[in-house]
Amino acid sequence: MEADLARYYGIDLGDLWRGGLTPRRLAVLVRHLPADSATVTSVGGDGWTLSHYLQADLVHATTGQPHPADPRVRRAQEEKLARLAEAQRRAEKRRAELERRRHR
Repeated sequence: MEADLARYYGIDLGDLWRGGLTPRRLAVLVRHLPADSATVTSVGGDGWTLSHYLQADLVHATTGQPHPADPRVRRAQEEKLARLAEAQRRAEKRRAELERRRHR
């Protein structure tokens, strides 16, 4: 966050302790850091700006294939894999339960 404050706003985080920066102002500045800032990326942002998404959409529109680096594509794939893993876990649990019942 300190590096982002210096990079984007030219502000020294030490000003918070010296009285030149209020906690409220700090919160506003941090909240509005760009999507590709280190702070936003470190708390789960994908680092993509609106421009990145629009360019990826252009690639998709012209080629018919989603841009391979598009975070939306990666998220969808991760969610699909998570759902599959959960379904497999439930199926295995059900299989084990049926097996126990059969051996009674």
